[in-house]
Amino acid sequence: MENRLAFTISAYIYILFASAGFTETYVPCDRSTFDDYVNNYCIPAFNQSMASTSYRARCPWPNTRRSYIMLDMCVEQVVRLSGCVEPSIKDEVFLGIHKTYFSLCSYMQDPDLGTLLLLVLPCILTALILPFTCTYLTACRAA
Repeated sequence: MENRLAFTISAYIYILFASAGFTETYVPCDRSTFDDYVNNYCIPAFNQSMASTSYRARCPWPNTRRSYIMLDMCVEQVVRLSGCVEPSIKDEVFLGIHKTYFSLCSYMQDPDLGTLLLLVLPCILTALILPFTCTYLTACRAA
């Protein structure tokens, strides 16, 4: 009797949490649903917003951030709906988007040697000089 009551209470609590969205239920990946929704809902909306930009002439990135975020949110909703939580599936979508629209955007490059030395040398010199300075000050106080 006591076990049945505990089971009933825990079942009600689980249903309450599930209806409130606090628990994640496992949904097997439905790849056809994922592809269908992404290709018919998410990407066309993004394509429409990108049509007004000159992405073939220059990098459209700062001006298209809102559309990109909306695409990301749309794809994330489709991921939840279809159960395809594998990151590589979502990455395929965004790699295609990047190849199409962001191919003219430059890659991050390392700074030139002068800038790199100005950033790194003070840290290295401080790490080398600080122990000698502390040792010298300790020896002077002891004497």
